[in-house]
Amino acid sequence: MSSKQAQELSEEGYIINNFNVHKFDDNNYLVTTEHGAWELLDKQEYDLLRLHKLSKKPRLFKKLKEKGFVLTEDNVQNVVKAYAKRNSFLFQGPSLHIVIPTLRCNQRCIYCHSRAEPDDKKGFDMDRDTAKAVVDFIFKSPSKVLVIEFQGGDCLLNFEIVEFIIDYAKEKAKKCGKTVGFSLVTNLTKMDESIIKSLKERHIMGIATSLDGPKEVHDKNRRYLGGKGSYEDVIYWIKRIKEEWKYDFNLNALCTITRYSLPYGKEIVDEYMRWGFDGVWLRFLNNLGFAAESWKRIGYSPEEYLDFYSKTLDYIVSKNTNKKTFIELMTTIFLKKILTERDPFFTDIQSPCGAGIGQLLYKYNGDIHTCDEGKLFEEFKLGNVFTSTYRDIFTNENLIAMMDISSKKNYLCDRCAWSPYCGICPLHTYVTQGTIVSKLALDERCKTIKGIIEHTFEKLLFAKHYKKVFQKWIESEKVFG
Repeated sequence: MSSKQAQELSEEGYIINNFNVHKFDDNNYLVTTEHGAWELLDKQEYDLLRLHKLSKKPRLFKKLKEKGFVLTEDNVQNVVKAYAKRNSFLFQGPSLHIVIPTLRCNQRCIYCHSRAEPDDKKGFDMDRDTAKAVVDFIFKSPSKVLVIEFQGGDCLLNFEIVEFIIDYAKEKAKKCGKTVGFSLVTNLTKMDESIIKSLKERHIMGIATSLDGPKEVHDKNRRYLGGKGSYEDVIYWIKRIKEEWKYDFNLNALCTITRYSLPYGKEIVDEYMRWGFDGVWLRFLNNLGFAAESWKRIGYSPEEYLDFYSKTLDYIVSKNTNKKTFIELMTTIFLKKILTERDPFFTDIQSPCGAGIGQLLYKYNGDIHTCDEGKLFEEFKLGNVFTSTYRDIFTNENLIAMMDISSKKNYLCDRCAWSPYCGICPLHTYVTQGTIVSKLALDERCKTIKGIIEHTFEKLLFAKHYKKVFQKWIESEKVFG
């Protein structure tokens, strides 16, 4: 609060908090605040708010005071606490630590954001000394709860190091009095009986894979190095894990939408329901990694994606019944931002961005990068586990610049009603515009996310059936899988 605002507060008894507005139509105005509060007002109510004449309508004054649009001496601390709670991730240190045991992969997916190396390449595997140094560095985080997520390439191609890291991290956690959990991201095609047995013995609950829809879609997106589709092999292991080890593993699947996916919204949903998943993530494609090389063939405009998204969301909602809850994950993330007090802390839709703050990535050679896709670029490298201190990482000029830029204070975001629920990804901006300072008018990711948030609000406010289903989604402990 500025000194001028404090003076106004003492003289008038209240001030109007900063707010932004989205006009749905001539009599429906959505107003939002930076601490995440929102209210739908009619034209008369909106005019009373913006003209500072709320005393004419005491009931409206009371409602807006409760939500923090009106600030008084007896509620300003509540607003401050709400803002702090939504940004608590800034004060706990990185809890998610992504480890790349190998950059090798047996597939060549057309959109691979990791630019994986062929599985017969040498020099892209983590050794034990590096793995030990990575774990030692992870435990320097002040966070009491740590999650180590194995990615790739495909981490199963260097599974010996995965086992070593799990065992060593568990020993370290006992000595340090911290809690550590583990998850794997794998295409599943290198899974075998010995690996499943090892994961079960080590009580590794989280396994994530990719399933891009029915065979005709999946096999266009995700192929082996020789060109053969991977659908049959992925489904084999999805089915076995779901049937034989459903109480041992929480198996999740991610879906990446390419141009090939756009005509198949219903079929993608049906595929996920067929194999017993509790939801699907209609993840839009990012123009980086191998996707950048194939963008003219597999990419699309924000308008094309949003048309696909809205129609597929209609179908997903229609599949929800009193007995069955099937969610769309991305929508659920935004619903939690809109309807709950605590942000779900999804890295690239936070402000500032959660890269470095909430997560770090460790490459096979010990290099430390800001985030998953950050491993592709030297500009997003923060140091190395052998040569960098914890302080070195968090005083790195690149990380500080990312935090500054993704705080959105220099942007049109300042006047955007969707800003409290959104986030800027400096890496995406760098890839598409050559700088981390985004020209938002040209930013297709911005257009896409704004469209998703607007659509979510529209359905929440004006479609009763959607509102009922959405409430079930945010109450569900399982987001998908």
